[in-house]
Amino acid sequence: MKNADKLLDRFTVCLEKGLLARLDEISSERGYPSRSQAMADFIRRAVTKKEWRSGRECAGSISIIYDPADRRPGRSLEALLQANAKSVLSLQTNILPGGKILVTASVTGLPSALERLADSMRALKGVTHGAFSIIAPV
Repeated sequence: MKNADKLLDRFTVCLEKGLLARLDEISSERGYPSRSQAMADFIRRAVTKKEWRSGRECAGSISIIYDPADRRPGRSLEALLQANAKSVLSLQTNILPGGKILVTASVTGLPSALERLADSMRALKGVTHGAFSIIAPV
């Protein structure tokens, strides 16, 4: 047995008719090199969701888009991030084609606190789009 095989758990999966073809289709669309890689990623996502619900500290990202012609979001965002500085690991600001601003904050903390921060950022007057993603437990 190879050393790499010693680091893997193996199992057999039985799927209802037609589901395997859908798995292969999704795996191909998303660029997974194998079914095993796809399944491992799907399982990791499920574990992350469980950890999130359990209240374990997590890492994630919050992104918002706003028009810089509206000065309200920039000022409000600065105050909001300062008030939540302990959760913010880094901040990236980009100018999108067309001139809108994309701000992405890498964050860490308890899921409920991160979700409140994301909601507050998305709710800022002048923000046109927002997204929040828990990436992994830490």
